[in-house]
Amino acid sequence: MTTELYPDFFNDVFGPVMQPGSSSHTAGPCRLGFLANSLLGEQPRKVQVVLDVEGSFAGTFGVMGEDKAMLAGAMGILPDDVRIFDACGIAQQAGIDYNFEFAEIRESTHPNAVKFVLTGESGKVSKLVGDSTGGGMVRTKSLNEYPLEVKGDTYVVLIFDPERVVSRAQLEWLRADLPALVDAGAVQVGEKEKLHFFKVVDPPDTDLIRAIMPQIQVEVLKPVLPVISRPERKPQLFATMTRWREIATEQRLALWEVAIQYEMNASGWTREEVIAYMRRLERKMFRQTHAVYEEDVVVPKSPFKLDRTADWATYMDSPARLTDPMTANTVKWAYGAGAGVPGVETVAGPMGSGGGYIHAALWAVKEARGFSDDDLIRGLFIAAGIGALAFTRTSPTGECIGCTGECGICGAMAAAGIVEMAGGTPEQVENAASLSLQSAVGLPCDPIPGGFGQPCRSRVIAATCMASVFADLALSGHDAVLPLHEVIDVADAVGRQLPPELRCTSRGGACATPTARKQASAYQAWFEQTQAEERPPVNLI
Repeated sequence: MTTELYPDFFNDVFGPVMQPGSSSHTAGPCRLGFLANSLLGEQPRKVQVVLDVEGSFAGTFGVMGEDKAMLAGAMGILPDDVRIFDACGIAQQAGIDYNFEFAEIRESTHPNAVKFVLTGESGKVSKLVGDSTGGGMVRTKSLNEYPLEVKGDTYVVLIFDPERVVSRAQLEWLRADLPALVDAGAVQVGEKEKLHFFKVVDPPDTDLIRAIMPQIQVEVLKPVLPVISRPERKPQLFATMTRWREIATEQRLALWEVAIQYEMNASGWTREEVIAYMRRLERKMFRQTHAVYEEDVVVPKSPFKLDRTADWATYMDSPARLTDPMTANTVKWAYGAGAGVPGVETVAGPMGSGGGYIHAALWAVKEARGFSDDDLIRGLFIAAGIGALAFTRTSPTGECIGCTGECGICGAMAAAGIVEMAGGTPEQVENAASLSLQSAVGLPCDPIPGGFGQPCRSRVIAATCMASVFADLALSGHDAVLPLHEVIDVADAVGRQLPPELRCTSRGGACATPTARKQASAYQAWFEQTQAEERPPVNLI
């Protein structure tokens, strides 16, 4: 009865919509904490978070707001809620004890593994081990020590049956009564203990289930993704750019129309609903890039986080500027995308703030060339399709394949979207994405704690500004030689060969230099001497 799972435009690619932070280090662990809260079924009075001592979270802890995000999620707060930044204060006011521990996590080998142990007001305990797999996506590895994978794309009814007293008739009643059943089954620990699960589209009647099974522990995990998986979900429309282009030719459709059909198949939404959601996302991306320049907001600063937007806005209007106006505006909007203003939602894609960076590149071209709003939406659908291909063939996150999976994929998405806006052919769209990604293969992910966003800032600005250059190359007839899916495969193979020190652990690459180590020491001292509420929401991105 399992439903086919594959990347969705609004779950995996342009998502999550979140408060400023990292998609994999802020949104992902926050969502896992939220699932742990659902598993507990009541407000916690104690939250223990275990981070793998060899993992990515241990290397960057606090730099990307991991502590606030994990605690917020454990209290039932999702990544788009501005309260995430005051999680420590909320916990203290509520009398919730919390602590973070660095130890080995045996249930998972993923670099972004985390373990939550929550104790409720009644004394009930929930345990959840899960992975933040990139782009805000998550998967559980175990629930109360039962091995079960949940991705937050449905409601999940959990029937804990350690003594094997639940009858077949009760289970059959559940199967028949639960609305829109997506999947069902059971997992076992040892010879006896069993957990029955039912994944459903709509909220189940928990009170009724508990009335039918009064002596059994029944919990419901709530979804954390905007697009719910449905039993009628159609197969993935394309998994390579080659097939995407073939469908466009066979059906005599524009490439962006095929992309819309892809999302209709994935979500079960109508064409109108898919387009309307993309338009809403575009408005969020617009605000993400423009708010700091056009609204009365304040960019949070610290000794290790500056306001680059103000510096650039002043410089770009001076006669000293060397770059052309379109490139200058690309930088302007890119700085806006990463300003990190609490209350101004960001759209990830695939990295935290990534949707804003992609929008920055497309918006600057739109302004310079006078393209329409519809042109922009078409470009975003093309970018989403490129992102879906990346999520199909790799894990586009720094912890798995280095910065290629973040800045590199964002650049490819933006380049392809610009070609679509400019009226390029499907072949030119693919060439732009391939050319852009080829330039980024092998990039490490080595964020310097206390390094003012370096070297990440250089890479994302380069990817954003070069998107229009690679678009021009493709439009001029430059053949990328390699089809996009092969470049993604190369990026995956090369990235996975990078040692752990070069995959977002802040131990190698630029982080190993004497200057970076000095910055990291200064940052660590400042971090230990300040309270959570004194620190900007994100000190790195």
